[in-house]
Amino acid sequence: MRRFILAAAMVAGLASPALAQRQGSYAVAGQTPDGQRYTGTLQMVSAGANTWRVTWNVAGDTATGLGLLIPEGPLLVVGYVAGRETGVVAYAVQPDGRLLGTWTQGAGGGVGSETLTPGGGSTGK
Repeated sequence: MRRFILAAAMVAGLASPALAQRQGSYAVAGQTPDGQRYTGTLQMVSAGANTWRVTWNVAGDTATGLGLLIPEGPLLVVGYVAGRETGVVAYAVQPDGRLLGTWTQGAGGGVGSETLTPGGGSTGK
């Protein structure tokens, strides 16, 4: 019985960051591969088990994507389309619900970074 309780406590501790993942609004703050900073908003809506529909609004531009939450990370990986370009971002899910991301987009590649903070409602620029 003691082993069961210890194992359950360990699993609960490992699962808590994944449980912080939630749908709703997020504030976006990021940096492009060439060092330009940007802000915006993001909406995340559940699309099924560990699957998320994601919409960014940054500087009046919109990008849409579909993401998969990998609980073992926990890691949220999103493929997206922005205009005529495609990209991918991988977010490390933090216990407080923030997502710390690394992304690339388009034929030129390069690696940018992005932080999503739950409850963000500011407009992007």
